[in-house]
Amino acid sequence: MKEMKPLFIIALLLLLLTGCQGDAENAASKEKGGQDPGQPAQASKEVDLSNTPEEWINEDEGELYQKYIEKKSWSKEPEAYKKATGKAVDEYMKNIGTKETKKWTEQNWAQSILSSLQTGYGDIASELENYEVVYEEMKLPDGRLLQDVPMDEITEKEDKKVNVALLIDSSGSMKAEVDGESKMALAKDSLESLAKELPESVNVSLIAFGHKGTGSDADKDMSCKAVESIYPLQPYDEGAFSESLKKFDPKGWTPLASSIELANEQLTSHSDEKTENFIYVVSDGIETCDGDPVAAAKKVKADNTNVKINIIGFDVDSEADGQLKKVAEAGGGEYSSVKTKQQLSEIENVWKEVINKNTWRWWAVNRFSDNVWTTVDHYNALRDIASTYQTMIRNEENRMIQTLNRLEKEELIDSEKRSAISSLLDGRQEKIRNYLNDLESTKRKEVKTVSDELDKRLDAIKKQVGI
Repeated sequence: MKEMKPLFIIALLLLLLTGCQGDAENAASKEKGGQDPGQPAQASKEVDLSNTPEEWINEDEGELYQKYIEKKSWSKEPEAYKKATGKAVDEYMKNIGTKETKKWTEQNWAQSILSSLQTGYGDIASELENYEVVYEEMKLPDGRLLQDVPMDEITEKEDKKVNVALLIDSSGSMKAEVDGESKMALAKDSLESLAKELPESVNVSLIAFGHKGTGSDADKDMSCKAVESIYPLQPYDEGAFSESLKKFDPKGWTPLASSIELANEQLTSHSDEKTENFIYVVSDGIETCDGDPVAAAKKVKADNTNVKINIIGFDVDSEADGQLKKVAEAGGGEYSSVKTKQQLSEIENVWKEVINKNTWRWWAVNRFSDNVWTTVDHYNALRDIASTYQTMIRNEENRMIQTLNRLEKEELIDSEKRSAISSLLDGRQEKIRNYLNDLESTKRKEVKTVSDELDKRLDAIKKQVGI
C-alpha cells in the first residue's frame, strides 16, 4: 500500500490538470464566440417563414446596413452605395469568421445575415399606406373639395339670380408698373378673366372711378365726380365687355365711396329675395374725394342683406391697406392684399367668398382638365414610390447574393446549405414585395375610383349650367 500511494497522487494530479485545461479552453471559447463550442453563436433566433409581411416590414434595419449603407442613395450616388455595400459585407465576413458556425442551420444563417444586412421597409410601407388621394385642385371657392360634395346637392336645381358688380380704380396712381406692366392693364385683364367665367344666368356690370381729369387740385371736382357704369348690369357679352374696358384709362383722384354707392343703386334695382349680389373692387389707394367708403359699404349691406363686398388692395401702402380692409369687413366680404402680377392673376382664388350653388357650378365647369392632370400626378407619384421600393428590394437581394457567394467561397457553407438559406431569404422577400405591390395597387384603384366619381360630378354640373 505504501508503494502505491505515490502513483495514486500522480494520477490524481493528471486528472485535475486535464479538467483545468478543459475549463480554460471553454472559457476562451465563450470569450471569443459568446457561448460554448458547438453551439450556434449569436444565431439563437431562427427565420420563421410563418411571419406575416407586416412583421417582416416592421423589423429594424440590419446593424451593418445602418452603419454603412442607410444614408447612401443608389439613384443619386451608385458608386458610393456600391462601396458602402462592399464594406458592410466585408465586416460581416470578418465577424462571422470569429464564430463557431459548423452546427448552424439554414435558419440560423438566414437570421444572422438579416440581422446584419437587411433593409428596413417600414418607412416606405407607411408612405404608401398614408398616401392621400386628394384632389386639392378641385377645391370649391367655399373651401370644400368637389369630391366631398354630395351628388344630390350637385343635381339640385336652383332658381337664384346672381349679380356681380366689378369696380376698378382708375386714379392716376394705377399708371404705375408692377412686373413690367401698368397696374391698370393687369387689373383689366384680371376682371375680364373673371367675367369670362360667369355663367349665362349671371348679370355683370363694370364701374370705373376716377378716370377723368388729372391728379391736380384744379381737376379734383371733375375727377371725383367721374364714377361711371361703363358696362351696365346685364348678362355678360364678351365683345361688348371687352370694348368697355378700352373706354377708360387711369387719370385722376379716387372716389371709392361714390363707386360703391353706384354699385348699390344697380344691385338694389335688379334684386329680389332670391338674388345673391357680389361687389368686387380692385384699388391701389385710399379714398381721396372726401367720401366715406366704410359708411357706403355698410349701406350696401343694409339695403341688400344677401351681398358681399370683396376687395383687392393692389400694391398698396399701410394706410390704404387698413382702410380697404375695413371697407371689406363692413360689406361682409374679404380683403386681400396682392403685390405681384401672379397674385393678381389668381384673383378667383384670392376672393374666396361663400358663393351660391349657381356660381360654384360655373367655377367647376373649368376643372375638367384639373381632374385629368391631377389623376396623372397621383399615378406618377405612386409609380415613383413603387420604383423606390422595388429598387430597395433588388439592392437587398443583390447584397444577400453577394454575402452567400462569399460564405460559399470561404467554405463556411456548401452549395446545399446555400440553396436552403437562399430559399428562406427569397420567401421573406416575396412576402414583402407582394404586400407592397398590393398596397400600391389598392391606392391606384382608389385614385381611379375618385377620378371616375369626379367625372360624374363634373358631367352633372355641365348639365346644370347648360353646357
